[in-house]
Amino acid sequence: MRTSKLLVIPFILFASVCLSQARELDVGEEDFSLRPLSDRFYTGGNVSFQVANNILLLDVSPIIGYEITENFSSGLGLKYTYIRFNGNPPSSTSIYGPSVFSRYLISTNFLAHTEFEMINLDVFETNTGVVRKWIPVWLVGGGYRQALGNRSYFQIMLLYDIINDINTPYQ
Repeated sequence: MRTSKLLVIPFILFASVCLSQARELDVGEEDFSLRPLSDRFYTGGNVSFQVANNILLLDVSPIIGYEITENFSSGLGLKYTYIRFNGNPPSSTSIYGPSVFSRYLISTNFLAHTEFEMINLDVFETNTGVVRKWIPVWLVGGGYRQALGNRSYFQIMLLYDIINDINTPYQ
């Protein structure tokens, strides 16, 4: 319980630092505070399919976010990853769980990102064999985004798991 409280404190500090940021409006620019609340929500995520070296990986990770200020947003996500190994014998596993994230736009194309997720996956333990466990993951980093229209973006991010649990899938 104490560990979960310690993990929440840096997230709140990051959010409060980002919320204190402001900038002046350029001539002709829309005032963010006049935007309807429904226009501040956004969706996105990741869908990937990979086949390599007798491994099949399917990942679906939708998100929903809310723009708190013009440069700061937060949201929720879900992750589901299916992995099949075509070895001898063949096997498969699933990884799933929820996440909460925050993003801060540093400039038009660069952003800072933090995300905390709890993922459920198979873990091998010496005494009991394979068991399912919830593993905490705290990703921190940044990225680049490129507009693909008026309200769509392509993003690439470099994130680091600062908890680095021994069972994390992000080795």
